[in-house]
Amino acid sequence: MLDRPPAHPMTATPSSTLPPDELAESLFQPQYQPLLRAILDNAAEGLAVADAKGRLLYFNDTARKILGVGLVDAAPEAWSERYGIFYPDTKTRCPSERLPIYRALQGEPSPEEDLFMRNATHPEGRHVHSIARPVRDSQGNILGVTLSMRDTHEQRMAEADQRRTELRFQLLVESAQEGLWTVDVDGRTIYANRYLCQMLGYAVDEMTGKTLFDVICPEDIPLMQQYVEQRRQGRSAVLNDFRLVRKDGTVLWTLVSTGPLYDETGKYIGAMAMITDITQRRQAEEQVRQLNAELERRIAERTAQLEFSNRELEAFAYSVAHDLRAPLRSISNFTLALSEDCADKLDATGLDYLQRIRASSQRMAELIDGILALSRVNRTEFVETEVNLSGISRSISEQLQRWQPERAVRFQLQDGLVDRGDSQLLRLVLENLMGNAWKFTREKPVAEIEFGTLPESGTGTGRVYFVRDNGAGFDMEYQKKLFGVFQRLHTQQEFEGNGVGLATVQRIIRRHGGRVWGEGRVGQGAAFYFTLHETLPPPVPPSSSPSDSN
Repeated sequence: MLDRPPAHPMTATPSSTLPPDELAESLFQPQYQPLLRAILDNAAEGLAVADAKGRLLYFNDTARKILGVGLVDAAPEAWSERYGIFYPDTKTRCPSERLPIYRALQGEPSPEEDLFMRNATHPEGRHVHSIARPVRDSQGNILGVTLSMRDTHEQRMAEADQRRTELRFQLLVESAQEGLWTVDVDGRTIYANRYLCQMLGYAVDEMTGKTLFDVICPEDIPLMQQYVEQRRQGRSAVLNDFRLVRKDGTVLWTLVSTGPLYDETGKYIGAMAMITDITQRRQAEEQVRQLNAELERRIAERTAQLEFSNRELEAFAYSVAHDLRAPLRSISNFTLALSEDCADKLDATGLDYLQRIRASSQRMAELIDGILALSRVNRTEFVETEVNLSGISRSISEQLQRWQPERAVRFQLQDGLVDRGDSQLLRLVLENLMGNAWKFTREKPVAEIEFGTLPESGTGTGRVYFVRDNGAGFDMEYQKKLFGVFQRLHTQQEFEGNGVGLATVQRIIRRHGGRVWGEGRVGQGAAFYFTLHETLPPPVPPSSSPSDSN
């Protein structure tokens, strides 16, 4: 076909009139060689041609780019070394006799191979897929070979990245300390990671193919059917305290987070779930519930015992106080009768003795009254309302002034102080504190008594109220004795009192969820502070103001 003499251009038969076979043959005439070369040079794949002796005759531009080296005068045995050809592992040299072009020269029909090219032009290397085909004449003799090459570097890099990603994902899934579970549209297990299989007591191959209902507590199957339908509708869910059944039949408490799966067309293909074993947590919670129940029972028993003891103590105190009043009255009355009826028969010493007996009996009566008042603080019903503390303090000051109008006392009472509490109990607090201030300032030419609040400190504990005076004060060394029953920092001869007032104040403030404390300096006055309804840890008490006792 190639030996036919070309037709003269001027006398050539028009191509449109030639038969198809002759038209195809005319393409190989000399005048079409530029067209053929252009077709080969612009092919998307690398193309190369070698003759039967292995001499490389032609590389197109794509082949040169892929190989990085053009035509060279090298024997076939040197091709691997000359072009830098390796196996896909990028490290092992591919022998020349394993190259597809070499094997095609040996008559192999269509050898192909994935190769890696690394040479001076491509120092980083390129992955290439090559396939060769022998070219034979009509008698079957090999005339040469053609080689086509395709650059697969980017594809292989993408595949390698994908494999690495899949491997990382697989390692992540398999090393996760959570059960991962995938099921198909029929609820059959497609995938379960090792942790889930261990959790349920199955081998991996045993778990594959099991349905959801094979490992669910029978009582929860209707509930799971509802959840499956929700997944079909595209809804995710978190299932708290869901029970699964292990292979050995024991129940496993789990937390399940599940959602639907779709293919690339948006069709529902199953669901995936993450399973957390919360059995130990449930057991711990159950233990805590049991401990709490036991604790509440013990507290209730102890509270009942304390209430019973308190009632007995209160009844005892009331009974003792009531029973002591009769003999005290007798002592007081008979000493009075003696002093009146037998005064002429007693000397001054005897009359002094009688006066001391009467004073002691009166003192005992006051102590009994104080005990009863203290016990009533806890027994009184607590009725919380809005209480005008400023109004109460003003009422108490007027009452004190009427009691001893001859005294010069300056009251400073802050207006607008309203708080929630029991009005009767809070009045008793202010009566005790302001009464103490009135008592311990009686030696002052001009007494000063103040009731108000400290500036807000920003601690969130609420208001700090105070009652301050410029009276006798006290030694801070004995501060801890202030609120003890019958604990007095002054003698009866100095200042009268029964040592119960501040203990009563403390009990009332505690019933209001607050604190009370005092500070003082001998001869420079005293101040008592109290809070109501505190919600945060108490602040450090102020150190700039003094305090006093009753």
